Amino acid sequence: MNNLVPSLFVSHGMPPLALMDDPYNSSLINFGRHLNIRGIVCVSSHWVSPGPIQITTNNKPFIQHNFHGFQKDLYDIQYNPPFSSGLVDEVTDLLVEENYDVVPNASYGFDHGVWMPLRLIRPEADLPVVQISLPFNEDPRQTMKLGHCLAKLRENGILLVASGAAALNASKIVWHARGEDVHPKIKEFDEWLKENLLHANIENLLDYRKSAPGGEFAHPSTATLLPLFFTIGSSMSGDMPQIIHQGFKYTSTSLLTFCLAGEEITNKSFS
Repeated sequence: MNNLVPSLFVSHGMPPLALMDDPYNSSLINFGRHLNIRGIVCVSSHWVSPGPIQITTNNKPFIQHNFHGFQKDLYDIQYNPPFSSGLVDEVTDLLVEENYDVVPNASYGFDHGVWMPLRLIRPEADLPVVQISLPFNEDPRQTMKLGHCLAKLRENGILLVASGAAALNASKIVWHARGEDVHPKIKEFDEWLKENLLHANIENLLDYRKSAPGGEFAHPSTATLLPLFFTIGSSMSGDMPQIIHQGFKYTSTSLLTFCLAGEEITNKSFS
């Protein structure tokens, strides 16, 4: 059996999802129950920065509610994992070895792309979490390179989480839509993405805006899918791509979530 910790790409969805009890949330809860890890390193589509890679270093980690106009209960949510200077050093050392410039950021709180899934995967908030910024570059190969740089952490008990959206067209959101009410272009792109992930068609994925049906419609912003390429870059020998959840919300949002893992884990009650 391969002892690699999985690497996860999660579509974190819109903020109200944090208050729901549904198959998506259940799938992440079940995923977390089967993990044996000592820490978590995250990237999010909500933290893309020019210049050096930034890394969270506040010794009292906190979250930010980086959204506006939603119900009050969302702003009451907290998630405060412990700080580990050792984990910060592990991440920094790997980045510096690959000639990345790295700067500490003690003022950034984990954005909702991070705390929303982590509240489900590790509700105890008992493990250190480090978030790093993604490079401000529309070339997904650069994000793959970053994931490859940190892949070794998976051999040392660290879960890599890349949080974005498999598909998101915010201008087409219908808040009262049922889960099965999906825009056809979103559904078509979602199926294309799933098939290309499962068959590891990396070049197709890299060129998704041109090669995928509805690629530009599903991703008006290139930042939303950047985290997926971090996960792809973190692949290691023996990995199997596995779908954790497939579903939709609000007509134009896909919740497709997948992991890379060295053992078959999709038979463990994922939805």
